Amino acid sequence: MRKVETPRSIIVDCDAGIDDALALIVLLAGHTNRRLSIKAITCVNGNTKVDNVVKNVFRTLHTCGCTDIPVYQGAYSSLLDTPNAKETALEEYHGTDGFGDAFTDDPDTSKLQKEHAVCALHRITSEDPGNISVVCMGPLTNIAMAMKMYPEFSHNVREFFVMGGNSTAQGNVTAQAEFNFYADPESVHIVLNSNSNKPLWLLPWESCLETRVTHEWRKDVLGVIDKPCVHMMNAIEDGRRSQVKKFFPYYTMCDAFLAGIVMVPHMAKNVVTWHADIELSGNRTRGQVVLDHLLSNKPNVNLINSFDSEIFKKILLDAVNTIHDYRQ
Repeated sequence: MRKVETPRSIIVDCDAGIDDALALIVLLAGHTNRRLSIKAITCVNGNTKVDNVVKNVFRTLHTCGCTDIPVYQGAYSSLLDTPNAKETALEEYHGTDGFGDAFTDDPDTSKLQKEHAVCALHRITSEDPGNISVVCMGPLTNIAMAMKMYPEFSHNVREFFVMGGNSTAQGNVTAQAEFNFYADPESVHIVLNSNSNKPLWLLPWESCLETRVTHEWRKDVLGVIDKPCVHMMNAIEDGRRSQVKKFFPYYTMCDAFLAGIVMVPHMAKNVVTWHADIELSGNRTRGQVVLDHLLSNKPNVNLINSFDSEIFKKILLDAVNTIHDYRQ
C-alpha cells in the first residue's frame, strides 16, 4: 500500500502586495491538493496599510475558493517610528491599496479572526511544536513581536522562510537596502538574533534579480490561462506593467519565488550558510544586511543565492490550473 504523505504545515505572514498575491496562489494550490496545510495567514503592515492587507488576502482567498483558512490582523506599523518607516509607508509601488488600485469593491472580510496575529502565531505553533514552518513575505514585525512576547515561539517553529534583505549591499528602496528589511530593521535584528537554532532560509533581493522568467512568457503563456486567479493577477498587474518593464527586464515577483521554494525546495540553488545581521545606525546603510565574512560567528541563515526559473514557471502553471480544478 502506498504511504500517504502528511501535508507540510505552514503559517503565511504577508503584507499582501502584488507579488504576495501570486505567492498566495502558489501556496493555496499546495493547500488545495494537500501538499501543504496552511494553518493561518497573518497580516502585517508593509506594501500597504494592514487594513488593505486584510482585504487583499480575503480577495485572494475568495478568488481561489480557499475561504477555510483563518486570517489574522497584525502589526499596523514598524516597531519604531523612525524616518525610514515613514518613507516606506509612503511607497505606493503596489498602488494605494496594495493591489494596483484595480478594484472598486470591497471583499467580504467578515471571517477575520478577532485574535491578534502575534498571539495566533504563538498559539498555533505551540499546539503542534516543531511541525509548523513560518513563511515571511513582508516586514518581520509580527515575527519579532512573537519572539519578544513568547520566548518559546522560535523553539516551537519548525523553520523560517524569509524574503528580504540583501547579500551584496544592493537595494531597491535605498541604494543599500531592500524594502521588507528597511521597513522595520529592528524587527530583522530581533529575528536574526533570537532564532533558537531553527533553520532560516533567506531569499535576498539580489537573488530575486536572477530570475529569467520573461515578461512575454508572463503575458502570452501564464496570462492567457482562463482561470479566476489569473484574471485577478492580470487586473492588479496591468496598472503597473509599464513601470515594471522599465526597471526590471525580467518578471520579478520576489514573494512568489519564495513560495516556489517552499513548494519545491530544490528550486533553490547555491545555498550557503552565513551569519547575518542588519545595520541599524548607518547614515547611508540602515537596513543593509551585514554578512560575517570573517566567519567569527555561528551561521544563522541559509542564504539562497539563485533559483531555477524553469522550475518556477512549472510551479506557476501547475498552481493556476490545480487550484481551480480541485475546487470544481
